[in-house]
Amino acid sequence: MSKEQRFSSSDILLSTTGLDSRIKYANKGFCDIAGYSLDELQNEPHNKVRHTDMPKAAFKDLWSSIQSGKSWMGPVKNRCKNGDYYWVNAFVTPIKDNNGKAYEYQSVRTRLDDDIKERATTLYSRLNNGETPKRIKIHTDMTLWIQVVWMILMMISALSFAVSDVNLWVALPNLIFSLVGVFVFSFWRKKYKKVIQLSKNIFDNKLMGYLYSGNNDDIGTIELALKMQKSQLNAVVGRVSDDSDNITVLAQQSSNVGNEVAETLSEQSSETEQVATAMNQMSTTIQDIAKIVAHAADSSQQGLDISNKGQEVVEKTVESITDLSAQLTTVDSAIGRLINGTKSIDTVLSEISSIADQTNLLALNAAIEAARAGEQGRGFAVVAEEVRALALRSQQSTEEISKLLGQLQKESDSATNAMTRGNELSSICVDLAKQTGESLQAINGEVSALADINAQIATAVEEQSVVAEQVNKNVISIRDMSSQSESSGLESVSLSHSLLGKLSDQHSLLQQFR
Repeated sequence: MSKEQRFSSSDILLSTTGLDSRIKYANKGFCDIAGYSLDELQNEPHNKVRHTDMPKAAFKDLWSSIQSGKSWMGPVKNRCKNGDYYWVNAFVTPIKDNNGKAYEYQSVRTRLDDDIKERATTLYSRLNNGETPKRIKIHTDMTLWIQVVWMILMMISALSFAVSDVNLWVALPNLIFSLVGVFVFSFWRKKYKKVIQLSKNIFDNKLMGYLYSGNNDDIGTIELALKMQKSQLNAVVGRVSDDSDNITVLAQQSSNVGNEVAETLSEQSSETEQVATAMNQMSTTIQDIAKIVAHAADSSQQGLDISNKGQEVVEKTVESITDLSAQLTTVDSAIGRLINGTKSIDTVLSEISSIADQTNLLALNAAIEAARAGEQGRGFAVVAEEVRALALRSQQSTEEISKLLGQLQKESDSATNAMTRGNELSSICVDLAKQTGESLQAINGEVSALADINAQIATAVEEQSVVAEQVNKNVISIRDMSSQSESSGLESVSLSHSLLGKLSDQHSLLQQFR
């Protein structure tokens, strides 16, 4: 079974809808009592919370008023999400743009008085059954009845004055007093009717007049207008209070963000200070590197000069080794000719040795013949002996010369081998010298390229040093701006706290108006 949900008299249930009656916004109080979240209510028709006990005539009266650009007030019974219900004093007004055209409807609901709720429960039930109480249709003008009664009393007073023996000095004051009373009453009634008309201009609704006052006379009209004005004031204060609450939340968030920004700016200032220090150190380091690179460029240039001199020395060495190789080739040819001459001498020695052998043989034969000849051949034998001795000496000399030639041949062969090896080594030295020259030439090229690169690096480092110095100045400027931003952030936080204080004061003031 459904039960009534009640809320505090200080609570404001606020919602806004488009012209198509779809919910655009609902505050926390509305969502809490209805049992829906804002996401569940947004873009949904407002009749999502309509209770079936509400008569169509009440909503017809509501739409008739707000679509004509007027505000409307009335007791409304709404349904909760769980099937429960709650009564509200609803004030609905169109919100207009600068051109006076309505673009949304605002509903502000406050707690409904119990006597009004009882009358609304009874009357809405009768309206749902098709009944329309006569008290709603008939409007009672209390001043008219008062004026009629006053005129009757005056007529009675006049008749009694005409037909009686009452003393003139007694009756005349009564008559004058009655006439003054009629004049005062007429003047008051004119003012009273003006007040009634002003009240009707504020809100003229017989149905709601009866519900809020319990009758349908002029007093009820004034009471309805006063309640309408109070509801309008509650609507303004409620909307401002809701906006104030939202602004307070936003201001609190802004304050929190401001604190975070201030902390971030403080950290950024510290980090920027470190970056500035690092940039200063880097600028100094770059300047040192520039000096080192410049020194390296000078060293590379010196290396290039030394390499050029080395290449010249190698080229001279190659020329000298080439000349040496040519000289060795000449010596090799001379040794070859010497060997050939030695071979010729050896051939001659062979011939001499052969002649010595033959001479020795002839001397031997001569000695033999001399011996046969006896005394006649004795002198011949001496000559033969001498010839034989000469032959032997020639043979010994030939053998010694042959030995010397053999040794000379061996030495010539060794010299020839050494010269051959020398030529080979000379050729290798020439090749190596050429390769060394080529290598030095390549080194010369690389050193030259390195010198160019070092020069470019020196130029680039110099430019980088200038840029680093500029960056260092920029970082220092950023550090100064970060300090300024930190100060501004702290000032913003202070302003946010001040705003929160002002909003809190405004909220307290609005609570008093409620």
